[in-house]
Amino acid sequence: MKKYIISSLLLCSLLTVTACEKVGNTNDSKPGEESASTEASTEGTTEETPTVRVPDIQTSDDFEYEVLDGHTVITGYVGTSKTVEVPAELGGAPVTEIGFYAFEAEYDITSVKLPESITLIGEGAFMDCESLETINIPEAVEGIDRGAFVACLSLAEITIPEGCEYVREEAFTACEGMTLLTIENPELAYENWGLEELPQLMISAPEGSETAKWVSDMGKLAEAE
Repeated sequence: MKKYIISSLLLCSLLTVTACEKVGNTNDSKPGEESASTEASTEGTTEETPTVRVPDIQTSDDFEYEVLDGHTVITGYVGTSKTVEVPAELGGAPVTEIGFYAFEAEYDITSVKLPESITLIGEGAFMDCESLETINIPEAVEGIDRGAFVACLSLAEITIPEGCEYVREEAFTACEGMTLLTIENPELAYENWGLEELPQLMISAPEGSETAKWVSDMGKLAEAE
């Protein structure tokens, strides 16, 4: 009787061990194959952490700026003058860009003169410059980014040169004092610049151009002089 009980216990132990082995090795792999398979499945899945570029901001008497790839980006205004003249060169490189929000909320500035080297006016560059009355857009400017002149309440007139290829959405939103916008590029497309909200605004565009067509459809085409 004792032998039978012991044999039964031994049989149960063997069955338990066998069952555990089956649960832990459902793919019937041979010893050593599981670790190799695991290594193979994880090989090549490691992703490198993206390198974050730390801006190298420098400061002159009136401006914060960064030199990138041989050109200079204005990143901020630290001067106190109400009339601002952006230099054509800073840090030994030509100034080509007014960067993101560079002049944002400079409430007291009344005029800005940009150098002819400027090719891009960045997002929100002059946002909330509510006293800004005059600013030039240089002939070399290729683009005006989103919200560049939002809420420039005192800006009455502005000219977009022929070489400007795009103006992004909300560029002139809430420019309540604007009465004349001159567009010299006959193919410049409209991308919701916020002009519909400016009841006093009239727009001058090349006669018979694609630009003049959408201006006319908007009901804001100024009469040719």
